[in-house]
Amino acid sequence: MVFVCCALFASCSGGGSNVQSGFRVFGEKYVQVFGGGPPMFVAATSIQGNRLFDYSGATGSVSAFGPLLCLGPCPIEGGRAPARWNIVAGTPGLECIGYLTPNERDVTLNSLQTSKCLTFGIVFPFTAAPNLVDLQAPPATLVMTGESLTTTYGMPYIEYRDPYTGNLIGATSATYVSAKGSVLEAAAPNLSSVYDGVYNVLISNIRADGSLEPVGSSTISCTGRPYPYEPPPDPGPCGCPPDQPCMPCENPIQ
Repeated sequence: MVFVCCALFASCSGGGSNVQSGFRVFGEKYVQVFGGGPPMFVAATSIQGNRLFDYSGATGSVSAFGPLLCLGPCPIEGGRAPARWNIVAGTPGLECIGYLTPNERDVTLNSLQTSKCLTFGIVFPFTAAPNLVDLQAPPATLVMTGESLTTTYGMPYIEYRDPYTGNLIGATSATYVSAKGSVLEAAAPNLSSVYDGVYNVLISNIRADGSLEPVGSSTISCTGRPYPYEPPPDPGPCGCPPDQPCMPCENPIQ
């Protein structure tokens, strides 16, 4: 599913860069996992907010926004901060049945405010084979085993996401689904830019209107490409001005 910023969502733009004044916001939608596991990220969603009251030193002229939907965090240029805001993801009662983060929160200048809502439905645990992937020799296909798969309106859709950022790694449609709806086969995503770690797999059926209905979740563990470690830059000679405290250093200025 592609999210596009358009005239319908005024003053919305994709990105992630810092705003000149104000703050940034992002809405995320999650679904419950059968058996009590942690909710699984489904997709970005719209977000809206209203300022409740200011704190000392607040700046900015914007006291309300949204609903907005962006490719990345939406910049709220001129948003009042520091201030207490009510920031809500999705459409309460229609799209969201609960929230995983407080709607009322203290907003500081140049901060990122993420609101996470819980949507309708529940996904069942699936098993992936292989569930351990060698990134130097990744498999061509992956097999998922679970239940409730259907091809009535199209082949199930599989998304691979980073569990920490929610970023989409890859997505594809199943190439095979068993008659009982318990097994699917799909091409493995492009893992050339992926590092060692555990990644979420979200499996969805296709509804009559073409939208996605989450039905299963799994994980795959990737190995063979450690994240590159970059040591911090050499601070060079260090020292302290007279009569000013500072941290000790190994190479004091002579």
